[in-house]
Amino acid sequence: MNRSVILISLAIALGSCKKDPVDVYYEDQRYYYDLPNFMTRQIDNLKAKGQWVRKKITKDGHSHVIERGDVNWEEELAVFAEADINRPAWRGEFKVDTIKLERTMVITYKTENGQIPVKNVVVTIDRDSRQCIQLTVDRSSDNFLYSSDQKLFFTTGEGYMVKGKLTVNYLFDSEYVIESEFIEI
Repeated sequence: MNRSVILISLAIALGSCKKDPVDVYYEDQRYYYDLPNFMTRQIDNLKAKGQWVRKKITKDGHSHVIERGDVNWEEELAVFAEADINRPAWRGEFKVDTIKLERTMVITYKTENGQIPVKNVVVTIDRDSRQCIQLTVDRSSDNFLYSSDQKLFFTTGEGYMVKGKLTVNYLFDSEYVIESEFIEI
């Protein structure tokens, strides 16, 4: 009898542990703009359209252009989702400024905390549709081995750009720009 009660209790306890770790991590609503959710919606939309991309890649002054239709959008746009500032440890670390214009609302999140690599996030929202139409992110990290600065730009339905500079101390400096445009073929 006791053994069966223990087994049933154990089965119930194990069966109730079905929460996604991401949901547990953000159990109490997101504090700032929900960047991963926005990017997931964009990825779903790009997949549904079978969207192609034209990329101009410039590294240290040398450029080339590619067009691709077999795009792994999760991988392609991961750098934007990784810029999520809703980590519990970062709560309260960003100053929030909102400007309401006639057709848009611009929300800026900015931190001075040197431990946080995402320094600035600007979200431009269409006031009528309440949808994000443009996103800008500044990321920076610095340690004794290297320093890295990135500016990310995403425009809904149009494309994105990543500008960056990487300095590996005593070895090299490298600058790059990736300009991507969504195209239909």
